[in-house]
Amino acid sequence: MLNDAVNSHRSLIGRAILAFRNDTVNDFNDVLLDQMPGEEYRFEAANQVEVSEDSVSAEPFAVEYLQSISLASIPPSCLRLKNGAPIVLLRNLSPREGLCNGTRMRALGIRRTCLQVAIMGGKLDGKICLRPRIKLTTKDEDLPFILHRTQFPVRLCFAMTVNNSQGQTLEEVGVDLRTAAFTHAQLYVALSTVTSLHGLTLLPSENTPHHTDNIVYPDVRL
Repeated sequence: MLNDAVNSHRSLIGRAILAFRNDTVNDFNDVLLDQMPGEEYRFEAANQVEVSEDSVSAEPFAVEYLQSISLASIPPSCLRLKNGAPIVLLRNLSPREGLCNGTRMRALGIRRTCLQVAIMGGKLDGKICLRPRIKLTTKDEDLPFILHRTQFPVRLCFAMTVNNSQGQTLEEVGVDLRTAAFTHAQLYVALSTVTSLHGLTLLPSENTPHHTDNIVYPDVRL
């Protein structure tokens, strides 16, 4: 599959690995990118901190610390890509053109300041777009300060979190159950994403290989 992804647009459409935690998703994405053939490109982000007036005299943040900040809402400080790799858009840039937060795409051409991508799936499947680097900003509740990160507004998406998969329909899904679900109906969302049981693969926990907990809060109404 990874070999086909370099040249075939349809090889990764309708396929994804789902996990409950961001760090697990990142691990899957790193491993699969390493196994994918082709040249690897690395893009370092420019990070800038916005502090309040009463923090002007505070010591500046170390560059290494800012680079280490990893949040689901912003791209990684070091973005690794290969031609053919699946990526997901992190902002609503142009809904009319199908460029919305959560849109899955495939990297076609990788340059220092611009990415050529093709939308994967949906009504605009195969549409080719160009995406430059932009400045993305964290939310007030994400960090004790505001971080501005200039980077391509994407991240790898061989794997994605269950929460991000909500509302999508996929033909082949692998669900990582080594870490149990931790919020209401999370397991249901993961299992209902796939269209058929034949397309569902489960990676069980070594401690509970034959079952997993389904977290349900009776007071929550979907």
